Amino acid sequence: MRNDTCIIFYHGCNWTDIPGRQQYLMRQLGRHLPIIFLDGGADRRLRVTIHRPQTNVTVVRGLTSICQRLAQRHLNPLATVFANWKLETVVQKFSRVIFWASENWLRPYRFIRHDKLIYDCIDPCFSEDPRRIEIFQRRDIDVMSRADHVFATADTLADFCRLHHDRVTLLNNACEPADYAPKLLNSAAKPTWWPQTSKPIAAYLGSLDWRFDFAAVETACRDHPDVHFVLAGNPLPELANRVRHLSALPNVTCPGRISLEDGRFLLKHCTITLIPFTTGPMNDAINPVKMYVYAMLGKPMAGTAVHELTGRPQLVATSGGNFSSAVGAALCASRRPETAAQLQQFAAANTWQARASKALEVIAKL
Repeated sequence: MRNDTCIIFYHGCNWTDIPGRQQYLMRQLGRHLPIIFLDGGADRRLRVTIHRPQTNVTVVRGLTSICQRLAQRHLNPLATVFANWKLETVVQKFSRVIFWASENWLRPYRFIRHDKLIYDCIDPCFSEDPRRIEIFQRRDIDVMSRADHVFATADTLADFCRLHHDRVTLLNNACEPADYAPKLLNSAAKPTWWPQTSKPIAAYLGSLDWRFDFAAVETACRDHPDVHFVLAGNPLPELANRVRHLSALPNVTCPGRISLEDGRFLLKHCTITLIPFTTGPMNDAINPVKMYVYAMLGKPMAGTAVHELTGRPQLVATSGGNFSSAVGAALCASRRPETAAQLQQFAAANTWQARASKALEVIAKL
């Protein structure tokens, strides 16, 4: 890898957000290449600030929001001049700049000088409106038409990208072992909301939003009165009634959004884990990060019949689309001594470090 190369990254998230694919990948790539992370946030005074949270990672905050305002006023040439002026101090020592784009809306690569463009196709359109899907995919295709290489997180996304680009690499999500190190798991205190029960715990950790299959989960809760279900996650306001209906069941706890420490305690002490996504093209295109986290902790999984789960029967019980039966299958798997070791072996091969190494192979060829 040439030592005069840097990566400028943009997704729209903030470096200080709850870590996701964006931060994990850039942290790992930062061990090999300088990273300039364009933060999605903005200061009230529209200032551009620069700081370095770790070696080889520079976070530039406020730049993209100003470019957005200029673009909305059809002042793209001014946005280009402004962006490159502000970035001059951090990119001037690099003769080659690779722009890594993980979104298809603002696309600040339009304003920033770069030598190569990577498009990381990470999500489908989160809508069932055909018009919105069409517009979203049109933007995807536009970015791909300019990209030198395309990554995709899930099989169906990769298949879509290959219709429009001849250099596509499947780069799934992954896990970060340091986040759930034994010391952190063992030091996590019992949450105040922890249920008073001796039943095995079935845990879900994620948003209670329109991707969550409330009907399938309610059926499973009723079918398994000998299991206590902890459904931890931030509920959307418009789905509050459905969450209250679920939490009214005697074997269900819905604590809402929980802390990272509470999440560690939950995943350490649960018996099985849940991925209850509604079925359909949208969720077929999601490669769940939680799948890798659950596997890392050796927790058997019950899931619905979405593509990224049914394609991994060695990891996730989907029971032909019957989620309640999948819960039963996961409980059976939890009683087999070899289950945890098999799951952890999978997770060990699917870390963010491994993903960064695969991405570096592509970058080296660029």
